Amino acid sequence: MPKITLNKKDTLKLIGKNISDKQLSEAIPLMGTDLEHISKNEIEVEIFPNRPDMLSEEGFARAMSSFLGIKTGLKTYKVNKSNYKYKVDSKVKSVRPYCTAAVVKGLKFNKDSLLSLMNLQDKLHTTHGRNRKKVAMGVHDLSKIRFPLTYTTKPKSFKFRALEDRQEKTIQRILEEHPKGKDYAHLLNKKEVPIWIDAKDQVLSMPPIINSEETKVTIDTKDIFLDLTGTDPIAIDQALNILVTALVDRGGKIYSVNNTPNLNPKKIKININRLNKLLGTNLAKSQISKLASKMGLSYSQSNSTMLYPAYRADILSEVDITEDIAIAYGYNNFKTSLPNISTIAEEEPFERFKNQIGEICIGLNLQEVSSYHLSNKEDETTKMNTKVQTVKVINSISNEYNVLRPWIIPSLMNILKINRHNEYPQNLFEMGKVFIRKGINIEEPTRLGITLCNHNTDFTEARKVLDAIFSSLGLIPKYENTEHDSFIPGRVARVSINNKKVAYIGELHPEVIKNFNMDMPVAAIELNLSEIHKILN
Repeated sequence: MPKITLNKKDTLKLIGKNISDKQLSEAIPLMGTDLEHISKNEIEVEIFPNRPDMLSEEGFARAMSSFLGIKTGLKTYKVNKSNYKYKVDSKVKSVRPYCTAAVVKGLKFNKDSLLSLMNLQDKLHTTHGRNRKKVAMGVHDLSKIRFPLTYTTKPKSFKFRALEDRQEKTIQRILEEHPKGKDYAHLLNKKEVPIWIDAKDQVLSMPPIINSEETKVTIDTKDIFLDLTGTDPIAIDQALNILVTALVDRGGKIYSVNNTPNLNPKKIKININRLNKLLGTNLAKSQISKLASKMGLSYSQSNSTMLYPAYRADILSEVDITEDIAIAYGYNNFKTSLPNISTIAEEEPFERFKNQIGEICIGLNLQEVSSYHLSNKEDETTKMNTKVQTVKVINSISNEYNVLRPWIIPSLMNILKINRHNEYPQNLFEMGKVFIRKGINIEEPTRLGITLCNHNTDFTEARKVLDAIFSSLGLIPKYENTEHDSFIPGRVARVSINNKKVAYIGELHPEVIKNFNMDMPVAAIELNLSEIHKILN
């Protein structure tokens, strides 16, 4: 969970009441936030990843003020219409396709409030923005910008003056020399990179790397322009909503850019009976309304509809509303009860088997990783140079996660791609479910994926690892030459146990390695653990 250090004096001012340390230490854990410590000048807390709106003094104070009954109910925000416009060049579609923006005026920064904005931006980059890959944001002094703006791309030979640089440099040099360039250059692997430019051809930013020195925000800045870009339009809008509402809580006024942001409260239908059943309570509508108000929500008793603010990125269904009601009700107020049955706990046999496999892999100096069940068709098929059938996610909200993964090796390749700037060898393993279409049915076997990545990786090294696993299980494998488009011909085998095909092993094809932007050989194994468990039993 992200840990943040809040300015205590600033936070209490935003809450609107001078609260004692004792009250804070009692209320913060009850609000669903882990308290680290409270000192004379600081409050250190851990925020759950699903609440990015609480990653700043403004957002934390807003939630705390409502929870303590100081400023309860749904808070609304006005977006003033304006003539601020930007256009999007079609070239960005293949580089960083989505963007949004807003203007906030009438700010009075001091050292603390400016630091708060920078910290919020940094925390959102790391968490909600997935280290800037999913969402990146820039903050600029509006007085230094001339509209309309253009979101476009430029070659790496293009020059501008990056933030904190004394002179103009080419984009290539910025990526190689600037601290932010070194950290995030791996996110820009195309010949052209995204750039925000104003009507004077002045550069605002090069997302997701660095802003321009020319539009730098200082303590004297009164009006700001926010640009956000990324790969997920919903996540970008959520980040923008979090930023602008935090600035309004500082006294700013929001002005639209291309008709964004949209801060209208969102609504969701609530089934009272289901809510009470989940919580084991018998709450009346009036009680739910009062509890909702404590969490910054608004409940309509007439049509059982809950309104929640646009900055709440964590609310996806009525279950999330139920969790908020439980927090407001107080977990310490729920009555304990004993179940009517008595059982003896025992670890599930297959989980015990997985733990055994994990210990074997760790003993072979493999590092365990974990990735999502959701993936995308390009990673699973095109990049892997194969036509494996995938299970499509209906109405997926992101092209990044539009299928259920049919095998694990592509997930491991993405992890290797992200970490290609780290030292080698990188020998990884993951155990998890995959999703295989069999006619109208979908099977969900558990598999073990292994990738060995270093200068000398080859088929022999991978076979030694797989032989060691089988030997530890008392199994004798049979290797047969086979063909698989993801692997180098002649360096791939199908593995059987008792005439049952259970694994693929081989050296990944150079085209596959190139598709994942890597330049290091990779040997891979995909082993069906569900089938192995059946054989052993």
